[in-house]
Amino acid sequence: MAPTQVGLNDMSGRDSPARNLRISIVVTLAALTAQGWSGDSVNLFSQFPNSTVQHSFTDLWLALSTGGPIATYHGIEGLALVALSFLTLLLSFKSSKSKSVRITSVLATIAIVSAAIGGVLFVFSGFQDNGVSSQMGTSFIAAYALYFTELYYTKVSNLSRV
Repeated sequence: MAPTQVGLNDMSGRDSPARNLRISIVVTLAALTAQGWSGDSVNLFSQFPNSTVQHSFTDLWLALSTGGPIATYHGIEGLALVALSFLTLLLSFKSSKSKSVRITSVLATIAIVSAAIGGVLFVFSGFQDNGVSSQMGTSFIAAYALYFTELYYTKVSNLSRV
């Protein structure tokens, strides 16, 4: 009987699900890197008013815009990262039977959503609540580590054969 793959589908095709998953992970990691840089820039160089923000989508974007274009970019990219994380999660379940790949993808998505929640709550606090700022940063680091781990597991599970 011929060996069968346990982990990811065959990588030989240009549009294979495994290849698409890896591309999605790498794009997410690149976006996380840019998000980290823009977050540092916002933290160091943006000035925000010392007042709370009403809990509405419009007021959220108005508050971000007071910090300038980098703060606005940071918020938009945060939304894009949430979408990318769900795409990567979907691809991980579609292209892999590996529990390691799937679990790290679920955890990375949770970390991205946690970072987004922390970011929104930080804006709603008038950029004053250091606890949710810490949540945003810690969740970002967790997501970064988990996506690198998932990328590793996609390679390892692709080599596994029965």
